Amino acid sequence: MNTLISNKLRTVIAVFALALCFIAQSQFAFGQQIAEPQRLAELRRLRDQLQLSRSLGDADALVVLGERAVIEAAQQLVGLEFTLANGNVLRLTSVEGELKPAAAMVKIGLQAKSSVTINLQLIGRINGGEIADGALRLPLRVSEVKLMNGRFSSLFIKTLFGEWLKAETWNDELPAIEIPLEIAETMRIPASRFEVAGEMPMEIATPAYQAPLKFAVTSLLVLDKRAVIALQLNQGATATNAVQASFAGADGDDPVALEDEIARMSAGLAADGDLRLRLNARVVNALLAQIAAAQNTDFNFRLKRGRLRTEEVSAIVKITNYTDVESGEGRADVTQLNIERIADGKIHARLGGQGELDARLRGREYGIPYGLSPHVTFAIRDQNLPLEFLSEGERIILRASPGSTLPISFRFNLKVAGRSFGFNRDSVVQADRWLSRVELPSFFGREISLPRKMEVDAGGNLYVTERRKLNYTLSNLRLSAKDDAIDITANVRVNPPR
Repeated sequence: MNTLISNKLRTVIAVFALALCFIAQSQFAFGQQIAEPQRLAELRRLRDQLQLSRSLGDADALVVLGERAVIEAAQQLVGLEFTLANGNVLRLTSVEGELKPAAAMVKIGLQAKSSVTINLQLIGRINGGEIADGALRLPLRVSEVKLMNGRFSSLFIKTLFGEWLKAETWNDELPAIEIPLEIAETMRIPASRFEVAGEMPMEIATPAYQAPLKFAVTSLLVLDKRAVIALQLNQGATATNAVQASFAGADGDDPVALEDEIARMSAGLAADGDLRLRLNARVVNALLAQIAAAQNTDFNFRLKRGRLRTEEVSAIVKITNYTDVESGEGRADVTQLNIERIADGKIHARLGGQGELDARLRGREYGIPYGLSPHVTFAIRDQNLPLEFLSEGERIILRASPGSTLPISFRFNLKVAGRSFGFNRDSVVQADRWLSRVELPSFFGREISLPRKMEVDAGGNLYVTERRKLNYTLSNLRLSAKDDAIDITANVRVNPPR
């Protein structure tokens, strides 16, 4: 019997860890109260982590999640059940939590059904994340195991479960909760086509493309009523913000004073709502650099009929020289697209590029008609490009400010009847029609596949037999562009799984 119960509970542990991994991957954490010496060690460690991570507020991306959204999402795991090889059923019956500085309290209800129904409650805590062996590890410690079956003899239950009613047994068996250090995101730009009027009428087409971005998780902190995740943009970069538990300093014997110090140090890591996403200017610059480097052709030009040049020459008689464009095709490459600053709700960027086109021209020079097919060069020279953000449902869109334009300088070099001449022509492209919709990476609002039923075979292998979808919706979304960063805040609603 003890062997059977032991196997059952090891399966519970595996599923319990799976549930906690889901919470962690959704950027949520929980924990529980402990004795004062351990509590002091936790607070010292968090204090030291904040001291060494003074640049945390300057992370490439910073995600702050409020307690209400965290707990509401975790409670969607209630009802998770799995069937053992012998037909017995185990079920997750409740999840409660409270976020505190350095750790978070958690209460997990479990129910085992066989010949009798046993209800347990695990009380424990999860501390802030630690970087180890290429993963972010969330330390989990169970401090108490409670029997919730009042109808059965306590002696009978203790005999049935034996050592599994001790927190130490769970802590010895619980696997480490690890989440990947890398988060992959994608920036998308749709294809577009628009007309350009003026001296050089043309049609411009821009291709669709998407560029991958990868972020490394550098730290996960549990603060009062909120969890904070810091991300670093560079792929493969070594995370240095997470402080190992053994590094915590020994000074500080007053938990109240330590909590006050932590509150002061983390005052900037707050959110006016359930969620705050702060993107540093470096991330936006990386997005724009991806646009510039994604492909060699960012614009495709198609020239339309029009008069490029008219020149009146007075000789014996008045002569009109002119050049008309019949058609032409060309392409341009954006070589520079970077941010100068983010302030006052705007992004001030600079853009440069160059290109070429093959044109078919007809005209008359001193009475001599001609038809030529010159190779023409043109350039966009370090132009100011104002950008702005707007919300569209649960998406954040980057676009050129309405009415913004880009002047393009063309250079035509011709040789007619032994006479070489050239002329310049300028055209104006509507930048707001080119960069009209750049979807920023979405760190929230995703649909997550959540296991609902699982089965365990005789060998202890775990299989998901039924899933349900969990997603989030955002409301009251606000944007702010200042201090070389973009701040996005919103309230979060966790929709019931389906």
